[in-house]
Amino acid sequence: MSNEHLKDQIQHASEVVRAALHQPKPTLGIDLDGCVDEAPGFFHILTTVWPGDVLVITFRSNRENAIADLEKHRIRFTDVVLVNSFDQKAEVIAERQISFYIDDQPEMLKNISAKTAVMLFRNEGNFDFEDKKWMFSDQTGKQV
Repeated sequence: MSNEHLKDQIQHASEVVRAALHQPKPTLGIDLDGCVDEAPGFFHILTTVWPGDVLVITFRSNRENAIADLEKHRIRFTDVVLVNSFDQKAEVIAERQISFYIDDQPEMLKNISAKTAVMLFRNEGNFDFEDKKWMFSDQTGKQV
């Protein structure tokens, strides 16, 4: 390999790294009940290493209790947003430009814009472990 070719490769790698560092950091959104409380170790690791903001969007009425639960599980968060409807969760996700959102309720995920990647967190409320099948309502599932 010639020195000139090696210089070109180093220059290209340098440009790729510079471009990556100037990208906006992705915002992570997570649900508290049915997600964080089901796998606190996983969410502790995820939120600790996440490079951007972490918003907890929860269907609760007491912010202090939500924060206490997050602190108990050692979850890093930027903000806790309380909502009282599925539509309000989707609105917050759009307004706050959340890049990735994790929830355990398929009903919640169906109203989120395609701009946000969504992940369905499996638990006993949405998955039948005995039958090994996801549980969806007619509003959220379609037999294929």
